[in-house]
Amino acid sequence: MTDEIQTLREKAECAKIGYMAGEISREEAASLIKPYADAFNEKSKELARKYHLRPQRFSISAFFR
Repeated sequence: MTDEIQTLREKAECAKIGYMAGEISREEAASLIKPYADAFNEKSKELARKYHLRPQRFSISAFFR
């Protein structure tokens, strides 16, 4: 994992924790998680193309669980 993706993941985890604790709303948390979701989906598409598989998509609702 690159440093940029690692940083985005840490921010997404902080947003998830803030949402679960009730500190921020779901919309705010989703907007903070969106950059990580986009990076994850792009990487997933690249790997799927390379290995001729279907990409695993990132779901914000699944991430909240």
